[in-house]
Amino acid sequence: TIDKRAYAAANREFEGNFDRVRIEAALRSFIDRIVVGMEACPYTKSADISATGLEARGVTPGPVGYRFSASTDACHVMSSFWNCICELMAEPETNLSSIMLSLPGIGAGDGPDAHARFAAVVELVGRYLCLFRGDGSFGLVHFHPSYDRSIIHPLDAPSYGHLPPISWLRPILRMGGREAEAEQLSDEELALSNYQRRAPHTAINILRMSQVNAAAGPKSIVNLDLGNGRVEKASGITLYTRNTLRMAQSGRENLQYALDAEIARQYN
Repeated sequence: TIDKRAYAAANREFEGNFDRVRIEAALRSFIDRIVVGMEACPYTKSADISATGLEARGVTPGPVGYRFSASTDACHVMSSFWNCICELMAEPETNLSSIMLSLPGIGAGDGPDAHARFAAVVELVGRYLCLFRGDGSFGLVHFHPSYDRSIIHPLDAPSYGHLPPISWLRPILRMGGREAEAEQLSDEELALSNYQRRAPHTAINILRMSQVNAAAGPKSIVNLDLGNGRVEKASGITLYTRNTLRMAQSGRENLQYALDAEIARQYN
């Protein structure tokens, strides 16, 4: 129909706004600032090499591959994602350790509709990977400029590729030995944990599970007491304890200022 053709033409024009070099530079700035600088991932020491410090656990550091799709179409995004999976399967970790897939056309902006689009597309990606049992070989980490775990479903249970539920953060802090902070931090301060996933555009980090398992260690899964008799399996207690505290200590103003600069960098 005329409306569909007009919509497709508008999307193609929108996709033309994204310059791959600028998009990658903005994402690298985020990785340098949050992942490396604030040690959101202790085994990433630069934006170019991942899985550093895991040699004793059988994992060799290797290059991070940066891949890009400007498409606004979920089917095209799925194609780009599976191309990345095939590339990782074909290359040894010494040649390609992990991939950062930039998807600036998915959920562009910071409004609720943009976040909903991001959440829907990455859920589709994750479900299809799990459908083909790829989650046994690869892990996913999702990013978005307005990432908000409190509106990612399920709200109070783990979601593949996402942070733990916000409601789990106080129990995580307690188990991580930070009982005082678990009681003293406000809900707003705990919500700053979202900034570890607030990148300048939608992106998916595709990791090899050999790296994820080595980083977590053999006894990473614990019984997390959520209160009222509810106990759930959880992992990454030390990591999420540290990251939650560091985001809270940085403060919203500093975190948002740096993010805004990275977003602007994509277009200027």
